[in-house]
Amino acid sequence: MSEQISQVIVPVDGSPSAQAAARHASLLARLLDIPLQLLHVMPLHPAELSDIPANRQAEADHDRAQRQHQAAEAFAQARQALDPELKRAPSEELIERSSFIRHPDRAILEHADRHAGSLLVLGARQLSDVGKFMQGSVSNEVVHRARCPVTIVHAEAGLSDAASLGQVLVPVDGSSHCLKATALAGELARCADVSVELVFCHPESRPTDAANEEDSMAYKAFEQARKALGEVPRGTEEVVSRGKRVPEAIVARAKYHAGAMPVIVMGRRGLGKWQSSLLGSVSHRVIDLAPCPVTVVS
Repeated sequence: MSEQISQVIVPVDGSPSAQAAARHASLLARLLDIPLQLLHVMPLHPAELSDIPANRQAEADHDRAQRQHQAAEAFAQARQALDPELKRAPSEELIERSSFIRHPDRAILEHADRHAGSLLVLGARQLSDVGKFMQGSVSNEVVHRARCPVTIVHAEAGLSDAASLGQVLVPVDGSSHCLKATALAGELARCADVSVELVFCHPESRPTDAANEEDSMAYKAFEQARKALGEVPRGTEEVVSRGKRVPEAIVARAKYHAGAMPVIVMGRRGLGKWQSSLLGSVSHRVIDLAPCPVTVVS
């Protein structure tokens, strides 16, 4: 990895997805033996980090004392959700400015940029594709723009499901983002003492010549990934998935390992924000569909 992960930061707001994110963030902090920071951006209304713009208007803001109480409640709920085996107490950071914070995603990103080696862990909010394009969400914006790795956790995963880490799944394609993700996956696998599955996806069925070329691409992608991964004591498996769209193929592998409580670590695709909003991207589609936490590395 080009930059060692030295701190896990999890924005909290009292929502179920934020609590699930806090639980998973504390697990990562324990496994990596690094500090955990709980972060709250104030003000928000209501207490949801993925709120729509209409609810970020200044006139919807409440008095400061009430907002401080909401922040204290968000921190308290996050602490209750933490991994019980976490030895080091988390720090707490409250972002408050004299003017109303209309874009909490920007505040989170600026905070992460000031702390080298950060890993952001956010709860996801379920929105339709149209809803995401029209309204946006904090987690979506952070994944688009973050310079550090970002892990997205769905509330539906449940706190108990986030209590351990059983399998690291890494989609490989030979890109620089993929290799950075693979290095992080190797670090997680060694710390958690679990195995790694490398997955190369053939998007759809191809003519024979194209299939042979893709087989060669898969071989090269696996070779590069093994070098970036490093030694994994629990072992590494290589899987070639054929005949499915890439995001669905990746998610299918995660569902296959659902009993082992997997996590997906993947590189972010190179589409710009506007293109991603209109056309979709592999990483965002995987985040939407995956039954487990997804870490995206840019």
